Amino acid sequence: MIGLFETLKPMDPFFESIYASQILDTLKKTGFESIDSGINIIASNEVMRLKNFCNTEYVPERLYYLLYEMILGSFLENMYVLGKLPDEFDIDSLVGRVQLGDTSVELKGSTNINDMSEQKLMYWIGLLRGRWKKEAIICRKISW
Repeated sequence: MIGLFETLKPMDPFFESIYASQILDTLKKTGFESIDSGINIIASNEVMRLKNFCNTEYVPERLYYLLYEMILGSFLENMYVLGKLPDEFDIDSLVGRVQLGDTSVELKGSTNINDMSEQKLMYWIGLLRGRWKKEAIICRKISW
């Protein structure tokens, strides 16, 4: 499954080995025994979305981290919508603290009467899926 990200050119093999495997390992730790093959379609869509937004034929290396976030966010959202999240899915092991600018939200270890796991998951997915444009704008190529 690490080969999933091979189509990104130019691709630094060191970067791929760390981040691609880290995403898959993290998903497995949260309860996914196997990764749905739909992640390949999601990855292709997100690569094209980023290429189209930046108006380039390749994903700039400095945006790889955004691409991985986009893929992870889309994959988790897709699994949530389809009801395919594992029964033992543990958002707290995936996300401990979310920081946006100078504000941070501690998500791990909150013991309220209400279970906030679903809200935590949706908030985190929203961050993963929504912030990429603000950061990708620096690599946008304008053509006339």
